[in-house]
Amino acid sequence: MKKVIMFFAGIILLVLTFGTLYLTGAIYDASKENTVQPYFFQPNYLSELRPGKPLTAEEIGDSKFLDILIKKFVTEYFYVIPDSENVARRTLKTRSNPIYMMSSNSVFTNWLATEEPLIEKLAEKKAMRIAHVIDEIYKPTDGNYWIVNYELLTWEKPNDFDIKPTVSRGTLFLQIYYEPGIIPNVEMKEIHKYLEQGNDPVAIYNFKVNEVIQR
Repeated sequence: MKKVIMFFAGIILLVLTFGTLYLTGAIYDASKENTVQPYFFQPNYLSELRPGKPLTAEEIGDSKFLDILIKKFVTEYFYVIPDSENVARRTLKTRSNPIYMMSSNSVFTNWLATEEPLIEKLAEKKAMRIAHVIDEIYKPTDGNYWIVNYELLTWEKPNDFDIKPTVSRGTLFLQIYYEPGIIPNVEMKEIHKYLEQGNDPVAIYNFKVNEVIQR
């Protein structure tokens, strides 16, 4: 009797095995040569956070390029990291200093007199501040100023993740000189050398903020 039970149990196991193989084959049919097409999200126009080839200036477009440069200016104008040497470098009139290269002499002088002392104090306290544009950047049809609404997030104390940042908002009215393309009368070899040295690319564009009104 035991041998009969074992015999039928073996048959049942064989049926279950063949049934499993059949179902597996029905779910995945190798003859159909199914393939998975990978897709990469590319959240950035330039090389940062973009796994694919960066878009060219023509693909980005002049309007979007201007937006990128204005956002860069806002970041450079306000950001703070807990590093006094960083603040010192930002006060220098050199091609490696983005805020200097993006500003007219009067705008840079005014920044040194108004915003830079606050940045220096925050850096000495080991605070951190980030700035970003919160709305669409636009210029009224009959106006001379680009209107930029921004938000500042300031962490007053270092290494304390329980404290929420101080949030403040404001508006910049920027009078801007901008022409599409890179600066004229400079050889591409010199531009490549400048970029390979780790300098900020903003210096190679025809972009300058000639006046800043802060509200």
